[in-house]
Amino acid sequence: MALMTYDDLKTAVADWLERSDLAGRASDFITLAEARLNRELRLAVMEAEVRLTAAPGARRLELPADCREALGLWREDGAVRVAMRYRPAGLLPRSDVGGRPDYWSLEGRAIVLDRPCDQEIGFVLRRVGRLALSAEAPTNAVLAEHPDLYLFAALAEACPYLRDGEMTGHFNARFEMALAQARAADARRHGMANLVTDLPRPETLPC
Repeated sequence: MALMTYDDLKTAVADWLERSDLAGRASDFITLAEARLNRELRLAVMEAEVRLTAAPGARRLELPADCREALGLWREDGAVRVAMRYRPAGLLPRSDVGGRPDYWSLEGRAIVLDRPCDQEIGFVLRRVGRLALSAEAPTNAVLAEHPDLYLFAALAEACPYLRDGEMTGHFNARFEMALAQARAADARRHGMANLVTDLPRPETLPC
């Protein structure tokens, strides 16, 4: 069967385990699989840009709920994007004088700016998204491109519940193979990009 949506994946997990009584547990196995994927997986298809707006006087911006890693922040000056410079929180220059921020850092789940904004200012955050399938978000780019990653990760999480050590090892091995193949395909894409651009890759910063 096709593995295109959250419901497809739940059905496939129960089918592969040949346990119709586990259909109600499939969502738990997928949640555990996504926790593992969010720790171990970082692909280009998970990256996207998000626009944020700071109100006058603001020096903090809440990170989007689906942000797993911040890759870079740009300030919008009209039609021009100005790259903001990242500093660790303890080394962030700080001023109470309002203006256009030049530096940023992360504190918890918030972006912290070096000074309050003197007016409403737009920012662009490039981030790695967090995987979280649900009935409201039934698909994502990773499921579309690498359904085997999701399936074998979920099956590997199901086997300890079934107390089946042999199948745990089998599905873990299938997951690791799918993970290596996904990373290799992603690396080839980046290799092709390096042939046509000399722009540096933004620094990876955990949210």
